This record gives sequence, structure tokens and C-alpha cells, in this order.
Amino acid sequence: MRRPQHVLSAVLAALAVTLPVAGNAAGDAAVGRLRIASDPPGAEVILIGGPAGHTPLTVSERAIYPNDYRDDQAALYGLVTLRRAGCATAVQRVTLEHLEHGMHVTLDCDPRVAGTQRTIDTSGTSAPAAAATPETLPARRLRQLQVLQELLDEGLISAGEEARIRRRLLAP
Repeated sequence: MRRPQHVLSAVLAALAVTLPVAGNAAGDAAVGRLRIASDPPGAEVILIGGPAGHTPLTVSERAIYPNDYRDDQAALYGLVTLRRAGCATAVQRVTLEHLEHGMHVTLDCDPRVAGTQRTIDTSGTSAPAAAATPETLPARRLRQLQVLQELLDEGLISAGEEARIRRRLLAP
């Protein structure tokens, strides 16, 4: 089964596993881009690496799913935070659909919620944001193995790919 390169990049990045990825003719791996827009525009975009600019903004997939990051940043992996004066801070996890079609977030600029934070799930509903606590290495490894099993169960990776990645995750 052939999958788009950005799908595999996102999967491997989500698992925080660095494996050789086939590149294009120039030898560079195909890395996707994400278009981030907000209503109202001009929201500050914050990624795992820190502030990235203001909406509307296009960022590299690597800025959202970097291959290397500190353990204390694990809670921010794959998240986009939008912050604008007078509006609630919005935190949204980047999905494959976002990478394909872009992300558009409507900020809640009601004066009663300004300064609060909400997390937007993939269905577009909002929920109170959970406190960002650093993930321990065993908890992180367990989460990676669970995601790996889900990918195998959904047929997004082959058994061979799953075994190779699992060995990398469990290697000392």
C-alpha cells in the first residue's frame, strides 16, 4: 500500500522516531506545509519551538512535528496555540486533514472568556484545556507504542513497518 509521504512523516514524527525516509529527485524528504488562519486574523501562532508568527501563516510540517525536541516540550508536540488580545487562547492538535486542507480557527473573543484557554478537538468542539504536564519517558514510550498499534490496526502501516518502528522504540 502506497501512502503520501507527508502521512508517513507525520506518523513517524508523532512517534518521535527518526528513520530514513525516501526523498525526491533532489534527495530532500518531502515535507508538507500547513496553512493556519484565524477569525479574527492576526492571532499569534505558537508551536513546540515557540512563537512562529501571526495568522494567516504557513509553516513547515517539521515546525509542528520536529524530529528532536526536549522532554519538557512533549505536551506541545503536534499542537498549534493561537493567542490574540481580547480572545480566549485556542489550542488545537494538528490532524492529517489540517495538513491536507489547512487549519482555520474561529477565536472566541467574548470579553467574558478573554484570557482563558480552550482546547479544540478534531471534531471542532471545544473543551477546557488540560494542564500541560511533562510526560515521563515510560509514559511517553507507552503512548508511542499505543499509537503504533492503532496505526497497524487501521492498516496505515504494514506489519513489517510496525515491527521495525517497535524495535527502534524499545531499543536501549
